Amino acid sequence: MKAEYLNPFLKSTVETFKIMIDIPVTLGKIYLLKEPNNMDISSVVEFSGDVIGKVSILYTLDVALKISSKFLGEKMTDLNEDVADCIREIANIIAGSAKKYLPSMRLTISLPSIVRGQSKIIETSKNVPVICIPFNSEVGSFIMEARMTSRGSL
Repeated sequence: MKAEYLNPFLKSTVETFKIMIDIPVTLGKIYLLKEPNNMDISSVVEFSGDVIGKVSILYTLDVALKISSKFLGEKMTDLNEDVADCIREIANIIAGSAKKYLPSMRLTISLPSIVRGQSKIIETSKNVPVICIPFNSEVGSFIMEARMTSRGSL
């Protein structure tokens, strides 16, 4: 995976959490997915065009509730539709922001979907590895999984 595909999503994640949620985040050590990162709720954005792939952001219940509480300005205590909508909207902001850093690419980004429960979000492939980027914050850690390739590489 080319850094030029991934870096806009990393930059957008840091910016979104700092500006929109007032939660500074830092990047952890990037690794290749070998075993699923099972979490409680995840947002998934798919894209196509010059680059195809998926970006997922995975949260534990505790971190999702804390982030949603901060974003919505009220205490969230269970994984309800407000929390799911919040997690979806954060992914939407990140994807939209990342797209602006890829102006020379033709790119269509889906609306984010939500996956609840511990399930495998991105299937591994021998041809296109899944890159995992942990983010750390004052409310806990979450993981971005990215699988991207140029259309001509398939």
